[in-house]
Amino acid sequence: MGSYFKAVLLLIALVILVTFGIQNNETVKLYYYFGMNSMPFPVYGIVYASILLGIFIGMLIGISMRFNQRQKIKALEKENRDLKSKVPEEKPPESLEEKMPASLEEKPQEMEATETPANETPADATLEFNSESEK
Repeated sequence: MGSYFKAVLLLIALVILVTFGIQNNETVKLYYYFGMNSMPFPVYGIVYASILLGIFIGMLIGISMRFNQRQKIKALEKENRDLKSKVPEEKPPESLEEKMPASLEEKPQEMEATETPANETPADATLEFNSESEK
């Protein structure tokens, strides 16, 4: 699907470029400094050359930016390796019981002592409170 879309866009771009060239086929003579002038060129030739020159300059800038980024990535990876080698490795505990403090082990026993009786639920307690307030 993507390759068909790219092909259609390329075809549209080519049609636009060809029709532009057909409609702008007048010749232009370029004048430079110090009395220098060029041989006559068609307008579309100058426009196409300008576009290609801009694309080429953009590609050169992009390549140099990528090269600088690769150098920076290599330097950061080296720094990361150096920092990792300085940090001692911590061994994970063998089991959770070894890591759990003694105060946490006692809490389940305390909770068992404070549980409500099986025949009284929090809803029953609320009902009793409400019936007493109505009297």
